[in-house]
Amino acid sequence: MNLNLEFLLLCALVTVLPAQQPLSLEKPPPPPVIHEVSPGVFQVGDVKLEKTARRISFPARLNMTNGPLEYLLVTTAGKTHESVLSTDIAPHHLQVAMLLLGAKGSQAAPLTNAPSGGPITQAGGRNPPLPGEPVVLEVSWTQTGKAHRRRLEELVFNRRANAPMTQGEFTFTGSRMWQGRFIAQTEGSLIALVTDPDAIFNNPRPNRDADDTWMVRREVVPPMGTSVEVSITLPPPAKTPAGVEK
Repeated sequence: MNLNLEFLLLCALVTVLPAQQPLSLEKPPPPPVIHEVSPGVFQVGDVKLEKTARRISFPARLNMTNGPLEYLLVTTAGKTHESVLSTDIAPHHLQVAMLLLGAKGSQAAPLTNAPSGGPITQAGGRNPPLPGEPVVLEVSWTQTGKAHRRRLEELVFNRRANAPMTQGEFTFTGSRMWQGRFIAQTEGSLIALVTDPDAIFNNPRPNRDADDTWMVRREVVPPMGTSVEVSITLPPPAKTPAGVEK
């Protein structure tokens, strides 16, 4: 690993482990081992990072083929009873990889009380979207010899609208620390459909705080247990118009 990447990793960990760190003896998760597997392509634990494409990817599996959802992706230690996908990757590897791409999270204020864990629900959609960096989520798999690739939101049905979930970006918000623990690591929450300040990614769409909205889109998902690859792309930054100062 070159010195520039080591410096970036150090900066990423400073962002991951901000001043809300604990007055406890527990230690934060160790930084992932990073290998450059080819020019501009790195392995961050089990997460692949492609610098030029501004994309990360990792393995997961189809976890639900029917039923209500509050998450698109959790770890096997997370709320698997309400997530369409599950994965074995370490959540802090995912967050470090996003920070190494240059993504900026929500910059949440330091925690002063223990987090409640799980989504924030509110009738009527009064919670504003969490701030952060927009990302594009995709999922790919092979079934009966045929390759499939879809936007991840295509696996979800909006029960209130009686239509598939609208296509669009999700938000990299980043998770937080509490008493030496990276909360996404403890809770296993990675991509939330219903607002979860401790998930790494969140849904900015209307009804993001209504837990009776989202369902598995049964006619689209592959069979239970199918191995898939999740890809998360950070769109290029918007160009500043000529004559406008940054």
